[in-house]
Amino acid sequence: METTVTEISGEPPVTVLSIGGSVDAGAEGLERLGRVLEGLVDEGVRHLVVDLSSADFLVSRALGQLLTAAVRLRSRGGDMAIAGAKGSVAASALMVGVGAMVQLCETVEDGVAALTAP
Repeated sequence: METTVTEISGEPPVTVLSIGGSVDAGAEGLERLGRVLEGLVDEGVRHLVVDLSSADFLVSRALGQLLTAAVRLRSRGGDMAIAGAKGSVAASALMVGVGAMVQLCETVEDGVAALTAP
């Protein structure tokens, strides 16, 4: 699993977490994702777009971690969008009902717009 964090200035500022590769049931990737998400929320990130356009596979527990982070963001006045999910990643997200809790967007730009719209 590769991750990149980018800050997009604006009002409000939006952080983009790009996840590439696979997050499988192996502890290392899953634990790392959890630490990254927890760290972002704890550091004060409030609006987060998770870019999955380079993700090959996400185990359902990883999707659960994304939903947990979304709940934490909302409890602090923020929100999350997921962008670029495709193939098996999109199918898994739809199967576990991610779209009912988090906005699913085609692109990062769409996700940023969804989080910054009045």
